[in-house]
Amino acid sequence: MSDSGLNLTDVVQSVRKHKGIIIGITFAAALAGVIFYFAGPKKYEAKTEFILRNPLYGDRNNLYNYDTKFIDYFANEDDVDRLMLMAGSDMVQGQVIKNTHLAEAYGIDASNRKGEHQLAKKFEKNFSVTRTEYKDIVLSYDDTDPERAANVANECVRVLESTFSGYYRDMRKGMYMSILEKVKEEDSTIDALTDTLSALRDQYGIYDIISPARNNIMLSPMKDNGHKNYGRGVEQVQNIESLKDQLVSDRARQTTLVNQYKTGISGELMPMLKVVTDAKTPVSPKGIGGFYTLLASAFLGFFFSAMLMSLADRYITNAQRR
Repeated sequence: MSDSGLNLTDVVQSVRKHKGIIIGITFAAALAGVIFYFAGPKKYEAKTEFILRNPLYGDRNNLYNYDTKFIDYFANEDDVDRLMLMAGSDMVQGQVIKNTHLAEAYGIDASNRKGEHQLAKKFEKNFSVTRTEYKDIVLSYDDTDPERAANVANECVRVLESTFSGYYRDMRKGMYMSILEKVKEEDSTIDALTDTLSALRDQYGIYDIISPARNNIMLSPMKDNGHKNYGRGVEQVQNIESLKDQLVSDRARQTTLVNQYKTGISGELMPMLKVVTDAKTPVSPKGIGGFYTLLASAFLGFFFSAMLMSLADRYITNAQRR
């Protein structure tokens, strides 16, 4: 006759037969669960929630464009991916660890590479950042100290905002500095051309406005002043004046760009992150709680002891049949 294995009837009979042992194991498991819950370190989870603004709104082309109706106020998926990548970077996490003095709090010597690695792994284990279906981001941090958990979570958001927004501000600042350097170069050239023009006008006695770049606008008709090189002087003044006028026009355009790129690069203007919910000090520890821990431990103890007794009875029965 083939052995069909354990069935519910066999299990019930084994439970009735060994109820004393099973109850003892169940009670011991429940007691162990309660002891572990109260004796073990409790972790508290602090959560903060925020949304990411569209970085394109800080761009110069959109700041001075009155038609921005086609730009979403919220960041797209690619921007959220970049933020989450930055949240897990050493650049952000290392700064948070330093600002919140976690090395001292955890008693880890971070002065050497081994301790630094240990601290970073511990932080990474307690740190979590996820996105929801509404494109908002939830950042959480676990710690045995509830107040420290909330402080670290809020500091993570602050450093992340400074780093993420700072990236775009640095880009705009780089453009601003490049154009400003060009304006300074043009100012120097214009000053040199002005000195040259002054010397030529005094040399040839030509004080009329001669400028092809201004469509030959003249305040008075030009007359030969009797200088032997008057014609050559007119040509030289006209050439230099043309170059100078073009540079003055370019500098005016560059100055406008400088003023535009300067917008939003100083201070905390145009932050990218908007905190919806600040991390508050958690009241209850993370987990299912003491009562549910007791029930779960008791159930596991009962289940495994019942299965063990049933398998033992089955093995003995099969051995007797042989």
